Amino acid sequence: MPTTTRPTAPPATFAPAAPPARSAPAARVGKAFLVTVVAVALSHVILSDGLFVSLVGQAATNMGAGPGYSSDVSFTSAVVNTTLTMALVLWVGMRLLRERRVYVMVLVGAVGWFLTVMANVDALLERAYGLLPLAPMALFVLVTALTAGLLRRVRR
Repeated sequence: MPTTTRPTAPPATFAPAAPPARSAPAARVGKAFLVTVVAVALSHVILSDGLFVSLVGQAATNMGAGPGYSSDVSFTSAVVNTTLTMALVLWVGMRLLRERRVYVMVLVGAVGWFLTVMANVDALLERAYGLLPLAPMALFVLVTALTAGLLRRVRR
């Protein structure tokens, strides 16, 4: 039997994909600033809604409502939920903007938000749907955004 050889294409050479370009520190901090502002807005809404439920529970208790509705549980869940929301929105937002190694920013943001809320919670408890003072929130946004510049992707 005669054998025929078919011409074959030369083997394809696949070069490894080039790593994505590192974003400049100023661009990374700018992205972090925008993400932090969105995270503060969302976390503040969750916090003020949770504290409103706590105030309603406290008013119901003062008016003689039966057991089963605790304002302490509502307050604690509001603070925990807003802290978890802050961490989640910071992480997801930065990942959507294609930034990696943001765990320092997320840690500083979550702890900083908790401390900011606990230091200024009296301003929120004075009336329903109150606002945190703007100066501590602005300081929080600035510090959290600046921590995004600490760790950047490593070029290999």
